Amino acid sequence: MMKLTTKSLVLSTATFGLMLGVAQNAQASLITGVTATLTGTTSNWALDNVTNGSGLTGNKPSLGGTHALSATTNAWRSNNTTLPLVDPISITFKLGTVPQDLIGLSFWNMTGLTSLTAMGVQGANFQYSIDNAANFTALAPTAFNGVAGAWTGSFTRGGATISGPETVDFNLVKGVTHVRLNITSNYGSAQRVGFNEIAFKSIPEPSASLALLGLGLAGVGLRKRI
Repeated sequence: MMKLTTKSLVLSTATFGLMLGVAQNAQASLITGVTATLTGTTSNWALDNVTNGSGLTGNKPSLGGTHALSATTNAWRSNNTTLPLVDPISITFKLGTVPQDLIGLSFWNMTGLTSLTAMGVQGANFQYSIDNAANFTALAPTAFNGVAGAWTGSFTRGGATISGPETVDFNLVKGVTHVRLNITSNYGSAQRVGFNEIAFKSIPEPSASLALLGLGLAGVGLRKRI
């Protein structure tokens, strides 16, 4: 027969509090294995540069950190294109090999010489697909650089020095396979558009080890009440 005591109740409450705290404080994680395809123009600098982490610390993809000044080895830019744009330039990102629970992204615009920052992305919008790019739905940003409702449909022009990312948050969308970035304008270049890097973030599922830890703590609480 189980006997509930004040001590066991405190332990049980602490156990569930710990488990709840873990769930509430889950950290956003980088979506890896992202690949990109381009429509509406062709590339002058390699499109792979925007997803492979080149220019970031250790030349590895990340959700944060500073990016080196824009260069042919660490950024993307289009070939000569008629600007301003009549139709958007679209880059479609495949979010790895399995569907992802998408909550936002980090974006590094062009930096360095004025001629380069003029190519940086200004006007843009996002769409997502949950059916392997068969259909796309608009993504509505909820915050820009941590400020709710601050997204105006444009990124800030890059500067002459290295910089960290701008961040765009979305309401959680589950099972996303692709994200499409539609570029509608740049910062004045008459021929090209480009940017340094983009990275997507999700909230990871609790790991098996974390679940086992929770069960173990619950078991301790149960033993204390017997």
